[in-house]
Amino acid sequence: MSDLPALQHTTVLDRDGVRIHTLTAPEAFLANSTHIVETEHALVLVDGQFVVPYATAFRRYADSLGKPIERLYLSHAHVDHFFGVGAAFNDVPVYAAAATIDVLREQGEAMRAEHAAQYGPLVPDHIVVPGHAVALGIDAVDGVKYEIDVISGAECETQLLITLPDLGVVIAQDLIYSAAHLYITADTQRWTEVLHNLLGLGSSLFLAGHGPVADKAEVQRNIDYLAVARKVYTSAAGPEQFKAAMLAAYPGRTGAAIFDIYLPRLYGSAAQEDDR
Repeated sequence: MSDLPALQHTTVLDRDGVRIHTLTAPEAFLANSTHIVETEHALVLVDGQFVVPYATAFRRYADSLGKPIERLYLSHAHVDHFFGVGAAFNDVPVYAAAATIDVLREQGEAMRAEHAAQYGPLVPDHIVVPGHAVALGIDAVDGVKYEIDVISGAECETQLLITLPDLGVVIAQDLIYSAAHLYITADTQRWTEVLHNLLGLGSSLFLAGHGPVADKAEVQRNIDYLAVARKVYTSAAGPEQFKAAMLAAYPGRTGAAIFDIYLPRLYGSAAQEDDR
């Protein structure tokens, strides 16, 4: 596993005593992005990466900053975001929506075991169930305000949306796929509504769950992508035709492997619980 490509690190903001770091996995691992908000005395992390090597690399990078990790926010209960918490952040306070905690408590180990049978040592040997349910509204860590909201019925059933209002930053995670193909569900109306709401915020930086930092133009491109996907879904004869049409419509977007993850659910198994 030592021959895997490295995480890509970008400092996406550095002002007023706050630095925000984004670490993004290679496209083969869905360009999964995790983030660090670094202040004078503390670090706040968002998500844990997908596979063990990238989770441990993310932890090494956080530790290299020489400040305590005050907390880690887990955005939602998809394995490419929570597996890494078990791999590298057992000793860190983990915060998540109450519904996300329930999913991991009830289903997390089954998800882990299923993926471990397929991917072996890339998957952690245990999961971490977050110990802290987020409170909606304003919180503060080391002088930075975090506005916490929980979004239901968008890319997955429950996701955190974290806004840093004084910095013009939105930590959207899988509500935005930056320069990458989106994970499509049968009903994208609520997701589209949320993205329109994000466009109305006074924010200029949007931290995505996949790909690089996004701007408002990329948020609009996500809205447009969902509209195209809805149209194709109603007319495509099946999953292969859907995939071909979306690849043709968006040849420049990365992460085509995601089609093979969601298409079995979108066609014929859409009613099943999403345990990605």
